[in-house]
Amino acid sequence: MRSFILIGLFMQVLLLNQAYAEQKSNNDNLRIIALAPHAVEMLYALGAGKNIVGTVEYADYPEAAKTIRRIGNYAGIQIEQLVALKPDLIVAWKSGNRAEDLAKIESLGFPIYYTSPQTINEVFTDLANLGEKTGQINEAKEIVAELKTEYSKIKQRYNNKRKVKVFYQLWHDPTRTIGKDSWINSMIEDCNGINIFSDTDAGYPLVAFETVVVKNPEVIIIPHHSGEQGAKVDIWKKWQEVDAVKNDRLSVLNGDLLHRFSPRAIEGLSKLCGAIDTAR
Repeated sequence: MRSFILIGLFMQVLLLNQAYAEQKSNNDNLRIIALAPHAVEMLYALGAGKNIVGTVEYADYPEAAKTIRRIGNYAGIQIEQLVALKPDLIVAWKSGNRAEDLAKIESLGFPIYYTSPQTINEVFTDLANLGEKTGQINEAKEIVAELKTEYSKIKQRYNNKRKVKVFYQLWHDPTRTIGKDSWINSMIEDCNGINIFSDTDAGYPLVAFETVVVKNPEVIIIPHHSGEQGAKVDIWKKWQEVDAVKNDRLSVLNGDLLHRFSPRAIEGLSKLCGAIDTAR
C-alpha cells in the first residue's frame, strides 16, 4: 500500500515538473511588443526584456533596449510591421499611444495589456500584472516588495516635514506645468510638497509666467533631457523677487527618472524630495 502511495506522489511531482517545464518554455518563446519606454523598463526589470521584439523611439533604457526594433514613435505605430512581428502580447500606453492605432490593434485580436499609472502604487500593480503575463511571477514579487520598502522609507522621511510650494516647469516656451491629476503631482505630494497649480483641472496646463511669479514658489523643479538645460534655467535670472530664484533653489533633474512610470521612478522620487527639502 505504501509503495502505491509513493508511486502516486512521484507521478504527481513528475507531472508538475513537466507542466512547469512546458510553461517555462512557452514563456521563453513569448514575443512581446512594448509601445512605451516605461513598458520596456518594466519588462527588463522583470527579466522579460529578452522577449521584446518591437518597441518605439526613446525606449533607451537599459542599454540593451537600444537594439530592439523600432516600429513607431509619438506620431503613431506602424501597424504592418507590428503584425509582421507576430506578438503574443502587446503592452500599450493608453494615454501615450494614438487612439486610432490602439483601436486598430484591438480589432486585429492581439492580446493587449494597458499600462497608464498615475501613482507609484499603480506602477507596483503593473509590475505584478506583467509578472503574471510573462511568467515572471516570483521576480515581480521580489521587485515590488523591494520597491515598496524604498517607497515607504521615502514617504516616512518627509511625511511630517513642512509643506513646500513647488513649481514644476515642464516646459519653458510656452510655459507649461502639471495639474492636480498628473503623475508628477502625486510625486510632489509624496514629498510633502504643494504643486502651486494643483488647483488646475487640466493635466498639463499652459500658464502665464506672471502667474507663477505671483504664486511665488519656494522651489522650482526643471526636468531635462540631454541638451535642454540652459534655456530652461536662464529665463529665471531676471525674476529675483521669486523665493526660489532669490534663494537659488532651481533644481534641474533627470526627466527620465521623473516622467517614466518604471522602477526607476523611486530614484526619481528620492531626488525630487531632496530638491524640495532644500527649502526647509
